[in-house]
Amino acid sequence: MFDHPWTALEHAARTWPDADALVFPHQQARLTFRQYRDDALALAGALAKRGLVAGDHIALLAENRAEWAVVQMACAAMGAVFVPLNTHYRKDDLGYALKQSDSRALICSTAYRSNPYLKHVTALRPGLPLLDHVLTLEDDYPALLDERRAFMPLAADPSAIASLLYTSGTTGFPKGALLSHRAMMMVGHGASARLGLGAGDRWTSIIPLFHCAGCILNLLGCLQNGAAYVGVPSFDPEAMFRIIEAERCTFLSGVPTSYLAMLDHPARGNYDLSSLRAGSCGGADCNPDVLRRCAAEFPMPGLSQVYGQTEGATLFVCPSADDPQRWDTAGTALPGYELRIVDPVTLATRSPGEIGEIQARGPMVMAGYYKRPEDTAETILDDGWLRTGDLGYLRDDGHLVIAGGRLRDMIIRGGENIYPAEIENVLQAHPGVASVAVFGIADSYYGEIVAAAVKMAAPVSAAELQSLCAERIAKFKVPAVFYQVEAFPLTPSGKIRKVELRQWVAENRLEPLA
Repeated sequence: MFDHPWTALEHAARTWPDADALVFPHQQARLTFRQYRDDALALAGALAKRGLVAGDHIALLAENRAEWAVVQMACAAMGAVFVPLNTHYRKDDLGYALKQSDSRALICSTAYRSNPYLKHVTALRPGLPLLDHVLTLEDDYPALLDERRAFMPLAADPSAIASLLYTSGTTGFPKGALLSHRAMMMVGHGASARLGLGAGDRWTSIIPLFHCAGCILNLLGCLQNGAAYVGVPSFDPEAMFRIIEAERCTFLSGVPTSYLAMLDHPARGNYDLSSLRAGSCGGADCNPDVLRRCAAEFPMPGLSQVYGQTEGATLFVCPSADDPQRWDTAGTALPGYELRIVDPVTLATRSPGEIGEIQARGPMVMAGYYKRPEDTAETILDDGWLRTGDLGYLRDDGHLVIAGGRLRDMIIRGGENIYPAEIENVLQAHPGVASVAVFGIADSYYGEIVAAAVKMAAPVSAAELQSLCAERIAKFKVPAVFYQVEAFPLTPSGKIRKVELRQWVAENRLEPLA
């Protein structure tokens, strides 16, 4: 295992110099490992010439593209702190992140999907006194590389802060997690080894590179193993089929909504997806039956459920690609991690099979939130345990089951704790349900009652769905009200925003299912 990305890139450039490292078909861009290293060195030299030094924060705002990975590696070579920004940020979000992160430089696309990044930054700059440089990938990046300045990478320090990664920010402004090089490399290596990634493999993903799963699991996993990362700018099921077939991709990463969309897509049978061997599906709403079907029907035999979060450098657990429990559980702790399940209030340890808050401890846990000491103290306990805010339980054999979703999503109906994931798995089994989200809404008598929003695959009634639930789960868990949606509000990583669904109900913006 390598404990610093630059060491890994140097090794890859020597060992597989002419092998594909980065492939972005929509750009018609391909970089070998040698070119990847050489471009990163050239960019690091050009940035150093402009006065940027080790410890400086360098932000990147761009869609998935070949230059993205080069910027990440240039920062590693310089000892700069890499700050990848969410491509969905608009003016206010962008202003907050650039100011809160103390970024000295921003490298960005001029615009993406009608979001005028450069226009926003130009308007924001008077309020960003630390932002000395704004460089665009379209106009400035080629010239920076053409300078080809000699640059000697700093001595690799695995314990140094590598990245400031902002959380999804589903409530309020996001928090920036500080991750070391060692943390990121350990997760990238441990997870890719469990999944069986090797030299010559080709890993594609629907996950944005600014997300920890993109820039850590995918990019650093590929880098350490001599595998190619095959990038896409955004998710479209049929576009994914075309890329998998054309590039003979062997690994695929996604989230439950993306796998479901591909599984049910009418054009899937028109494409040869037989090159797929393994991959990952992350998210608290992973449905084991959907994963089984993907594994059998794509086919994609080594597809595995995984679990983690930004504060833990992406993943805490991961099964092996041949683990018979890889669909029903998220696997066992990665090397270097400890797991425990506790009572969310008392922090008393819970026995195997008992649902509680998932906590993790190890060298991959973040150093803390940037300039948020109170939030850090609430999240990392004095003895090093990270509070995830997620619910689950451990089996006797150490396999983790994500059983209840987010702690804040738990529904308390008349004093009874209700875990949405259990109800979602029941409803997802109905052939008329394409996807579903269960959440709590306010009630004057019970405090909260159970609601479900359903995207339908075929006509189905609320009574039919209630009957299905009544046969499988306790009466108090059966949704009292159903809503129909054409599309769910999603986070950039494809997870359903239940906070927004609750808001839509309060504003009477959801149509009840008859």
